[in-house]
Amino acid sequence: MSTDSGQHSRFSGFHPSCSHAYPGLSSMPDHPGIAAALDVMRIMKRHGYTSLIVGGAVRDILLERRVIDVDLASEMPPDIVHEHFRAYETGKSRIFYTLCIVHQGQHLETPLFRKNHALPSDSPNREDTTHSLFSEDARHRDFTINAMALDENLPLLDPFQGNKDLASGVIRAVENPRDRITEDPLRMLRGVRLACELGFEIEEKTGRTISGLAPALSGVAPERLGREILKTASLSGPQFARGIRLMDRLGLLPVLLPEVEVLKGLHHDPGHHPEGDVFRHTLRAIQSNHFARDSLNMALLTHDLGKADIAARHPGSGFYRGHDRAAENIIREMSKRLRLPGRITRAMQAVAANHMRMHGLDKMRPSKILEMVEHPHWPLLARASVCDHAARGEEQGKLQQKKIERALKKIRPLLNEATGQARPVINGRQVMQAAGIPPGPLVGRIIRETTAWARDNGIQDESTILDYARSLSQALQKEDTRTSKP
Repeated sequence: MSTDSGQHSRFSGFHPSCSHAYPGLSSMPDHPGIAAALDVMRIMKRHGYTSLIVGGAVRDILLERRVIDVDLASEMPPDIVHEHFRAYETGKSRIFYTLCIVHQGQHLETPLFRKNHALPSDSPNREDTTHSLFSEDARHRDFTINAMALDENLPLLDPFQGNKDLASGVIRAVENPRDRITEDPLRMLRGVRLACELGFEIEEKTGRTISGLAPALSGVAPERLGREILKTASLSGPQFARGIRLMDRLGLLPVLLPEVEVLKGLHHDPGHHPEGDVFRHTLRAIQSNHFARDSLNMALLTHDLGKADIAARHPGSGFYRGHDRAAENIIREMSKRLRLPGRITRAMQAVAANHMRMHGLDKMRPSKILEMVEHPHWPLLARASVCDHAARGEEQGKLQQKKIERALKKIRPLLNEATGQARPVINGRQVMQAAGIPPGPLVGRIIRETTAWARDNGIQDESTILDYARSLSQALQKEDTRTSKP
């Protein structure tokens, strides 16, 4: 399926390793996962069972990419696996009889070969039996580029021409796309992620089938959807932005992220946002992020969700005052629905709640700048703010970066050179002595307000600071007395 021209870099490179059958694993460089898998395969072979390296590891070996996880497929029954290896069941074990073998410190997912009929186990030709086992197994894998296998000595097993699709940069479902997607609708999202991660195109028939089956995504367990979204968000900003565009074009977005879908068509003042509506602004903000970080990409995706809520309450106004606060509840509900981890929810809420404050950071009083800098998500806030502005043009992003630098320069004299941390200008003991009050909440309030006053006015003289703390204590106590009277 074609994608936005100019919005991403289509894979069109020729991989020498994809131009011929891979000769085996003997020439593989040292890799702890590959080494452990080879040893497991040898042990299984000694006991009369076939096993192969399968899935993403094979794909990444052929593409000469970094191999992260190594998976096997085996005909060794689970009870026999437990006799020879340390192993535990995974969440998929009820469906595909999957065990995870722990060997040489590596965790190797090892399902039984998926097959619909018995295959000859007494064939004198082990290569024929291995081909038959894997050909049947591969029919039930998601995409051709994931339906290849490697043995230590045999050539590449590639019953559905996945190697050819790697060379062409194509994501193609194995055999009948409808059957593959119906087996597990999450494969629709996985196809989008792989297209973005590898810079590939989704093959036309596969794309049409995804569009037709998009509603089936609603039947997938929420936590699986959430995990797949975060895997896509762990890519670079341009890759994640392309992922959202693909989800939109394939009809997955309204099923998966209705909170983002409703941003389409929300008007922006073209003088302030020449990039277009809220949805386009969101995509441009993500596109501007060159960090491969899930928390930052998800925060950019959700920072303006509150605008839909404001538009619904004040239709036609074109203004979204209060959208930063409105987004927090929307994010909370979205995170709950998709079972997103707390760290992601907190990151998204922090950026949504504070991104408007970042616009005028360099104009703030030092105490307010410090309040922002001391926020636990400050590095995320700063990066998100630059991306938010860069959505309106690269130059705007650069200007926002300069604003942040000016703000930080303003507070530099207030920071401890050794630790880089700001500290109060007065401590609790000094407050109690100067004001003659006992320990309690009032002491903390005096420390905070005296510190803010001193920072904003550039006061460093200790006696002046103590005088202010004393006067503040008296004023607060009088106020407390007035409010406590019946």
